[in-house]
Amino acid sequence: MINNKMEPHDAAGEEMPADLRAVVERLKDVPRAVVSHDLAPEILASIQRDRMRRRRLAIGLAAAATVALVFGARLWFGGQGVLPADLAKAGSLDPARKAITWLCATQEPDGSWSTARWGGDKQFEPALTALSLMTLLGDPEGAAAADKSTAWLLSRQQPDGTFGDTFSGTPYNQGIVVLALGRAYEIRKDEALKAALDRAVAVICTRQYADGGWGYNHEAHPASNLSITLWQIEALRVAAGQGRPQLQASVERGLRWMAGVASDDGSFGYQKSGDTPGGASQTLTAMGAMSLLDGAHAGLLSSSRRQAMVAQMRRSATNPGADMDYYRRYFLTAALKRMGEEIARRDLGVIRNDLLAQQVTQGPEAGSWTADTRWGSAGGRIYATTLASLSLR
Repeated sequence: MINNKMEPHDAAGEEMPADLRAVVERLKDVPRAVVSHDLAPEILASIQRDRMRRRRLAIGLAAAATVALVFGARLWFGGQGVLPADLAKAGSLDPARKAITWLCATQEPDGSWSTARWGGDKQFEPALTALSLMTLLGDPEGAAAADKSTAWLLSRQQPDGTFGDTFSGTPYNQGIVVLALGRAYEIRKDEALKAALDRAVAVICTRQYADGGWGYNHEAHPASNLSITLWQIEALRVAAGQGRPQLQASVERGLRWMAGVASDDGSFGYQKSGDTPGGASQTLTAMGAMSLLDGAHAGLLSSSRRQAMVAQMRRSATNPGADMDYYRRYFLTAALKRMGEEIARRDLGVIRNDLLAQQVTQGPEAGSWTADTRWGSAGGRIYATTLASLSLR
């Protein structure tokens, strides 16, 4: 019931003006209204229904805006060759994805990557294309580019099973290409690819020296060296795991030679213990650790040498030096990952931050790494980008 009783005074107790008092007096003559029920619940329900209608409208508008945003993003990023999974991160793709995007954009129509275009040595084009292939493998965005690069590499295989032109550095091409194609075969079980690998691994085994290592091609005085030996071992390891158990003997001989160039302080030499040309001690030690830091071959190094090697790895990770040696960082991260220890994971974070700080973030080369570093003249921007990207995984 509504109470219509009103007094001729305002809220402060002051007397009302004459005109307002006249209105109040007339209102007293209005009969009291009695309602059949309390209106408050109906009023509250009406307010709630109005709120719900406005909420549904807001949700509908938000959904429409999201659809428009997704559709617009697909049009834009699809035209650029990139479709990020999370639109909230569309403006800041992760570093590995940026590198893959750059590699896909710079691939030549024939499936290779031009060393002339990116500052490398043309003779190493098979190896650099193989490194690009390894970077792309397993990523949906890079699948088409990976297929094209695989086809190009197969087209570069000579009748004798080697890849590319014959020169002193041919073993680098051979080891790196076989490693990349071996990993590609793990994804795509292709018989033509298997046949090419069979011919290629036969070349590696044939060219292994009597001491168990590998060296440069056509040397007057053949001598094993750690750098070339490592790539052959890694390639044969992958190939051996694909139904070629006979290759394991070559792997074991190579690892024994490698263990023979280790020193008591945990470092590795290039051709013999203590031999570190060009101040490459950290890189050579990372190579040795990469191949020997696993349980299957722990016995090839004494316990004291193994502990010293781990200490060397930690020092190298936390004190990388001023030069950005992507080659060393690639082997160092691979070795630390094989250690599988918590302390190694922390060291990997240091290397990762170091690499991220060097990645190009603006302009047409965004996603790549600059090549004005050690070995940059041999591999160019492709070498820097692929090894940095592989190190971040």
